[in-house]
This record gives sequence, structure tokens and C-alpha cells, in this order.
Amino acid sequence: MGKTTIFGHRGVPRKYIENSIDGFEYIAQKGEAVEFDVHLTKDFQPIVMHDEKIDRTTNGHGYIRDYTVAELAQFHLMPDLQRPQQRQGKQSAIQTLERVLQIFQKTDLMLNIELKTENIQYPGIETLVLEAVHRFDLAEQTVFSSANLGSVKRIGRLDERQQIALISETPISRPLDFMVRNQLDALHLKRSVMLNEVTNRQRIWTIDDTPTLKQIFERGYEGVFTDDFENAHALRQAIGN
Repeated sequence: MGKTTIFGHRGVPRKYIENSIDGFEYIAQKGEAVEFDVHLTKDFQPIVMHDEKIDRTTNGHGYIRDYTVAELAQFHLMPDLQRPQQRQGKQSAIQTLERVLQIFQKTDLMLNIELKTENIQYPGIETLVLEAVHRFDLAEQTVFSSANLGSVKRIGRLDERQQIALISETPISRPLDFMVRNQLDALHLKRSVMLNEVTNRQRIWTIDDTPTLKQIFERGYEGVFTDDFENAHALRQAIGN
């Protein structure tokens, strides 16, 4: 049974604003893997943010695709009101992919870059993000994922050596056959549809409760995404995974 890789989900949202430089720098120093999402701006620049709009996580409004990078600079990230312990940090600007990759360039952390292409089609996003990852020499430690199967398959066609995974919140029958047929390296599954089989090819999202984390570690799943990677590390160590 292999050790389950623990991914900091959007950095460390239990401590710092999600997708903030402060959170990414913290996990770069103390973590082993990180997950974040990418969209494209109006001027085709990759931006790190989960939502298609900036409304929830910043002091601005509207779709990322309707702003240029320069226009997004007028806004800043805001703390999550549901997480009063979240630290504001010193760097609250909306971040480009390039700036985030700079943080992880000289680490051995595993990166999961999610392409947010299930609802909005960003022409050329796969090429732009893959080129950036290669430019920072991070391809070997990066897995690309998306809920859009076409998007991850495009990554695979651009670079057949690149790790790719499908995100799903619905059940997948005959998962191994499905992965072979679509040349996937892994499935990133919601807790409610996690499989008892092919545990070494699954990463589960987003888990913070101890019983489910314990189950994932004991069964030897490939990976888990969590908002509190330090708590997950302590639990994994305690059960010997």
C-alpha cells in the first residue's frame, strides 16, 4: 500500500485566503502537494482562481474572462466570512499562474492544476498552461485535471508524457477500462462516488473530517485534497500510512 499524497486545496484556506500568495508560500515550505484552478483573462493570461467570477473571493464583480490582467489589479482577495481564523496576509492581489509557479519552481511539491473549462470554453488554455509549466520546469511533478474530459485529453495530445486526470462527482462504471480508453492516469472523485477498487488511481476531494481521511489513508488511495493539510499529515502519520 502506497502513501496517500495530501494536496493543499487552493493552498491552505484554513489559515490563509484561498489561492493567495501567502497560502502558497506556506504550503511550499511545509507541504508535499498543492491544488489550484486556472482561468483565462480577456487578454488570454492564465489566472489562479476557483470561480469563474471574482465576486465571492474579491472586492470586485464579474467574470474573469471580461477583465485584462491589468484591470484585475484594481481588486484584491477577501477573507472567507465563514472562516474567521483565516489570515489576511500581506499579499492579497489576484495572482497569475506565472507568479504561482515561481513559488513552486524550486520545490519538489506535486502540483495539481485544474483547468476550469467545464462551463466556459477558454480557447487555447491547455497550450498556454502547459507551456508555462514547461517553462518553469515543473512538468514532471504536475498533474492536469478538469471536469471537462476533452480538455484533459487535449493536454494528453499536446504532451503524451503529461499526467492527466478527470474530475467527477458522478459514478464511473468500469473505472479501469474508462481510464485506459481515455488514457487517464487517475480519477479525481467526489467523496460520494469514491470507489473501493483501483484505490491507487484515485484522488478524493475535498476531505477535512477525520473519519473519511482515516478511511482514505487506511485503504491507500493515491491522493486526497484537503483544506487543512497539516491536520491530514498528522493523522496519516498517526495511522502509519
